[in-house]
Amino acid sequence: MKNICKVAALGLVAGALALSTGTKAQAQDSMSMTATSSSTMTPSPVSGTVLRYYVDRAGFVSAMDVQAADGVKMVRFSPAMAQRLTGTYPVGSQISAYATSSGMGSMMSYDLAGLGTDMPTPSSMMMPMNVTDLDVLRSSPYVMLGGKAMRTTGRLTGYVPDPDNGTVLAIILDNNTLVRVPAENRLPQASMTPEGVTPLFKNSDVVVAGYDEAPRYGIVSPYSKRIVATAISVNGQPLGPFGFGKLATRNKDTLLNFNLNFFGGSSPREVQASDSGYSTYMAPAAPAM
Repeated sequence: MKNICKVAALGLVAGALALSTGTKAQAQDSMSMTATSSSTMTPSPVSGTVLRYYVDRAGFVSAMDVQAADGVKMVRFSPAMAQRLTGTYPVGSQISAYATSSGMGSMMSYDLAGLGTDMPTPSSMMMPMNVTDLDVLRSSPYVMLGGKAMRTTGRLTGYVPDPDNGTVLAIILDNNTLVRVPAENRLPQASMTPEGVTPLFKNSDVVVAGYDEAPRYGIVSPYSKRIVATAISVNGQPLGPFGFGKLATRNKDTLLNFNLNFFGGSSPREVQASDSGYSTYMAPAAPAM
């Protein structure tokens, strides 16, 4: 398979391979948050009730809202910490932690630096993330060594656009699947979209050829399956080099941007978080006994 190009880097399961998509893969694969230039490396305590967890545009749980004594604080963390955090501190439970701060005003956010009531030492402190969720989707994806080519079908229910150039980085299918769009089908567009570009309509029939994306340690995601596509067909039309064309992106482009009622009943905090590409994580219901 000519697209398989290199052994997986730090942060991936051993034995994974990257599919070359014209973008060099990020070594810090499990990191999907942004550290701002206004961040401070001196951690401060953050304690209170866990209100909700958030999913980023790459489809990973990577942030939570904590109701502290001085207000609600969004605390971001590596996706590799998600299983530990959601298992130890489910929604409604109390958490004691330390975090470094970033941003300003109403969108002040915090990066998890340590858990517990004791301030972390410099050597043990978790560092702010420097790779965004969009960087993860733009980078070369990884598949397992010896992974078998497969075919998946479903209906289109959502997409993740690149705000820089309007190309579609990933699409969402109704069978709980996130599909990574190949870089060769994400060529930047001119101001006038060329003819023949595959339309992007909700409930379109999609056929995907590709490989399962390599699993990542400790992650939690609303998606049961992640596919690294090598070819995509929509309503019988193969996706060409111009992909889905250039989309007009908005501040609130999240994984659920086809759902026009997404913000109905959401708290102001959730609506505010959506400006940074976060949607509220709804944990699956426990199976009936």
